[in-house]
Amino acid sequence: MKEENKKSKKKVLLYYLILAACLLVIAAVTVTVIFTVGNKGQLTGPSIDNPDNPDNPDNPDNPDNPDNPDNPDNPDKPTGGETGYGLPVKSAVVSVAYEFAYDETLDRYAVHQGMDFEGKAGDEVYSVLEGTVTEIVNDSLIGENYVKVKHANNIVSIYKYITAAENLKVGQTVKRGDVLGAIAEAGGMEMNRGEHLHFMMTVNGKTADPDIYLDILEK
Repeated sequence: MKEENKKSKKKVLLYYLILAACLLVIAAVTVTVIFTVGNKGQLTGPSIDNPDNPDNPDNPDNPDNPDNPDNPDNPDKPTGGETGYGLPVKSAVVSVAYEFAYDETLDRYAVHQGMDFEGKAGDEVYSVLEGTVTEIVNDSLIGENYVKVKHANNIVSIYKYITAAENLKVGQTVKRGDVLGAIAEAGGMEMNRGEHLHFMMTVNGKTADPDIYLDILEK
């Protein structure tokens, strides 16, 4: 009789041990599921509302963000790769590059020390980079009106055959994209080329090819 009671107690104890083990397994699985679901956002990536998420439309690095300088719809989009230079006019159509070309006014071939952008009288002209206005000529007798802006590293940009903006002053600091004036009738050395912007750049006082900085011509 005692032997039967002992066997019965052992069976009951074994039953409880098995039940306890099952409960532990169920609890472990439940905790794992809860932890996985709770961290689902971390496992699948940052929330779309996270400002650091590149897919967030408000993230400046998002290519669809209009404030992203790489967005082609951004009017301030730099054109010179890492140089950060912008266009001096809205249109990037170059009629004469920095090259050996025919001069219609003087009827001869010569080095064209600048870059001519197509345009019409009244088209706005913009500073290609932040700098300081160093010279404004608005009343040249031969029509050689221009604006000069000095940038860092002794680089100067020159905007020729334009009428300077009324509020533009010598010594004024301008940013890239600020309006310097508007295209006027061509005069002087290029009067026979019609209305256009003659854009020049100098480095340490020597003329340089503007496309080195603007990088808009096909190579």
